[in-house]
Amino acid sequence: MFSLFKTFVAVYETKSFTRAAQQLYFSQPTVTVRIKKLEEELGTSLFFRGKNHEVIPSEAANQLYSRVVDLLEQWSKIERELQQNTSKRQSFKVAVSHSVAGSVMPQIFQEFMPEINHLEMEISTFNSDKVFDLVSNHELHLGIIEKPLMGARTNTFPIYDDELVLAGNLESDLFFIREKGSGVNHYTEQFLKECESIPKNIVTMNSNELIVNHLNAGLGASIISKRFIDNEIPFVRLGEKYKRVFYGVTYLDEHQPSIKKLTERIRKLGMKSKED
Repeated sequence: MFSLFKTFVAVYETKSFTRAAQQLYFSQPTVTVRIKKLEEELGTSLFFRGKNHEVIPSEAANQLYSRVVDLLEQWSKIERELQQNTSKRQSFKVAVSHSVAGSVMPQIFQEFMPEINHLEMEISTFNSDKVFDLVSNHELHLGIIEKPLMGARTNTFPIYDDELVLAGNLESDLFFIREKGSGVNHYTEQFLKECESIPKNIVTMNSNELIVNHLNAGLGASIISKRFIDNEIPFVRLGEKYKRVFYGVTYLDEHQPSIKKLTERIRKLGMKSKED
């Protein structure tokens, strides 16, 4: 119910479903569904469309607004007090894709350091699809993935840019690919479809580190993040189609203030990287 009230306040104050969605980092359809659900719960209409498509609060909405604001403020105060009164460390479960784990995860971890004394952290690695599913089921507080997966129960936002390259022995008939469900696999399949000749020997590996070790040994080629390539491994750039983004994923209806504070830092990290 609190998530419905927060959405109501955002629409009431902005007089716009679009601006409310931007403010809450939701999609506009999510805002529409929540307002409709609240109207069904209350048995009354809360907003009408004007002649110029502006959002007009109903009389019921005007009566409800101040009471909901007071209720949300009281609830936030209760949450803060309970948070301050407990000495137990806050569980914070994070999972990242393999490419993220081997490249930008230390930078992301820096954002957790101010709160590290109050956290009981668990960090795991899975492919992007698995990470997204765990966040969707609220089994994780934060996921970092390699493709823009979105769902009704999650909030997905960009963090870092990345570039995939063709690396290794480019004359070899041996080609290494990541497993299905990984962020790289989609691009690899796209590359192979565009190839004039398909490599004779394709080997699936579920680890970027394993692939890089083979490339360093002069064995085969692969599509892999440029972040993993050192001066010893030859590579060629593949153009704009192979530039991608690492995304953060959080659970949409997270209620823990400390968790929301941590995930908001990661979202701002993405905004800062865009500015830079």
